[in-house]
Amino acid sequence: MKGFAFLVFFVSFSTLACDGGMAMKRIVSIPEHSILANDMTEKEFKDSIKAFENFFSPSVDREYNGDLIVFGSWASNTVNAYAEKSENKVMITIYGGLARHKAITKDGFTAVLCHELGHHYGGYPKKSGNKWSSAEGQADYYATMKCLRRIWEKENNELALGDQVITFALKSECAKTHSDAKAQALCHRMGLAGRSVSLMIQDLDHDSIEPKFETPDTLVVRSMSYLHPFAQCRLDTFFQGAICPVSESVEFDDDDQTAGACHVKLGDTRGLRPKCWFLSSN
Repeated sequence: MKGFAFLVFFVSFSTLACDGGMAMKRIVSIPEHSILANDMTEKEFKDSIKAFENFFSPSVDREYNGDLIVFGSWASNTVNAYAEKSENKVMITIYGGLARHKAITKDGFTAVLCHELGHHYGGYPKKSGNKWSSAEGQADYYATMKCLRRIWEKENNELALGDQVITFALKSECAKTHSDAKAQALCHRMGLAGRSVSLMIQDLDHDSIEPKFETPDTLVVRSMSYLHPFAQCRLDTFFQGAICPVSESVEFDDDDQTAGACHVKLGDTRGLRPKCWFLSSN
């Protein structure tokens, strides 16, 4: 497996497929040392990316015969991240501007990396434009349900949560799925990581309504949405991925929307992908 990549990776543009970006159409810049920046350091940025790549590279190689390459540019002030694919190259690019956003915590940053990996391996529904990339909402669902669970399942998540506030809604919903205190702590951590990302989206959208666990989006789509949902809908998706009891070891499928997921066709009532972007098949 190839090593951790902070070097520019050159690839033929004729074979390169790009997903578009985490914050497409909402691009802003946050320079280092800006009053708008959080306290993340360049070392933390690089260490987080290296840990992520080291964790997933073996499984990408073993299960998909792929080569995971994560390119992080701390010097770039752009608030964005995106996925790219070229033959067996599984690529993620993430910029320092996103890492410096005031809403992004260290866990939120990892959730963004998981979202981008979700474009590669999130399964159904796939974007109609490029065919290989999972829809934005599905990439969020993958981020908590499959990716963050794998990374954090053996960590001391109670310690990692520190003094973060666990709201009643987050605590009670996690308890309905998980009876074990350690599993609940993991659920809390995933939920708060998703909230970090959703707060960033709220800011980039200039949305005055703060996304909360207690106020799920009431929108019901008439057709599948493949693009970026609004902040509340994204929080709902991260949250449902955190409370769905299906194992992270059960992969999503490119064609079967029930595989690896919670779904009404399977009799599930919780952990479902939200109707604000997802349309269930009959």
